[in-house]
Amino acid sequence: MDIHRRSSCRLLAGVLVAGSLTAGCAHAASRGGAQPAPAAPAAVQLAPVFDMAPLPVTTGQLAQYILTPAGQVSGMLLADGTQVFFSHDLGEELPAIARPGEQVSVNGLKGISQPIVRAYAVNGPRGRRIADVHPPVSATAPVDSPSIGPDVPVDGTILAPLYDMQGKVQGVIMRDHSVVYVGEKNAARLGAWLRPGATLHAIGTGVTGDHGTAINAREIGPDVNQAIHIEPTDAPPPGAFPGSAGYDVIPGGSSGE
Repeated sequence: MDIHRRSSCRLLAGVLVAGSLTAGCAHAASRGGAQPAPAAPAAVQLAPVFDMAPLPVTTGQLAQYILTPAGQVSGMLLADGTQVFFSHDLGEELPAIARPGEQVSVNGLKGISQPIVRAYAVNGPRGRRIADVHPPVSATAPVDSPSIGPDVPVDGTILAPLYDMQGKVQGVIMRDHSVVYVGEKNAARLGAWLRPGATLHAIGTGVTGDHGTAINAREIGPDVNQAIHIEPTDAPPPGAFPGSAGYDVIPGGSSGE
């Protein structure tokens, strides 16, 4: 009897101790609240490679984004007519720090004879700043354009010629903020049609959305009745298409070799 009584007492004491520990943990949890999940590590901010401070500063009101026909922001037009161009990375970040109608300041190289700036850093109106963190691979980059896609028409009045980073005309900016790309050769050939103040009709593949409209024109003219066909800037080189029977044939070569 004594043995059974002592065993029962030990068992009861163990249950009471376990219950008190569980209750104590529950009380601590309810008093302190749920334990927060560990914070995610902060994103690493890359520092610019070069000091931008010595570069000339251009300030003005952002009038519109300059888009590529694929919808990427490749630059911005200021209210005074200055066209500011920058890297792909800065273009992706610009809409987050500045919107049309707001003041911006730019650190970058100014064009000698054209109203252009190659920007390396941009300051927005709310204290945010974006800057190139890597040196540019090259001075210019090809226009990223969809070779196929929906046709987008543009009709209106030309505001200004559209430049590239080399100061060469590659299209026009319309008063309704649409951007029409025709390529350097077509721009030189059709210069009489591309003067500021002239009316223009154009159609080509491109985009239209919240950030604006941009097309790679394949038809252009003072109006729809005078429009002519032009080679788009992203037209493939002449010859057989890849994968076709004549693609591997070298002109002038012998078929027997």
